[in-house]
Amino acid sequence: MKEKLRQIFTGRQGMDELSKLLFWAGIVLLGLSAFLGGGIGSLLSSFGLMGLILAFVRAFSRNLPMREAENRLLLRWIEKKKYAFAAWRDRVHNRRDYKYFKCPSCGKWLRVPRHKGKIHISCRCGYTLYRKT
Repeated sequence: MKEKLRQIFTGRQGMDELSKLLFWAGIVLLGLSAFLGGGIGSLLSSFGLMGLILAFVRAFSRNLPMREAENRLLLRWIEKKKYAFAAWRDRVHNRRDYKYFKCPSCGKWLRVPRHKGKIHISCRCGYTLYRKT
């Protein structure tokens, strides 16, 4: 029996981060659908079942390059969100000592010390802001 399972899983993807996300999202949606009745409950249960099926299809897939590319996209998206959250947390933490402005040209956040009056702020893109700190 153990050898039979080993043969089934040979050359397969397994549960990567995207498959785990789909699996747990499907479980959560199925749980929510149990509490909600009517059209919304059936819609959530449909999405939950699709998530579970897709997670297992991905886990048993032999198209490894495609599954790895999909997983890399998810991991890249998660890293961007983590970086954005860390930057936001730093801005909140330092808001007493620094004021933050967003460059209208490139969208980069610029940090300047507070209580310096009206100053010229130069961005790396070459845009100059005149702001009161």
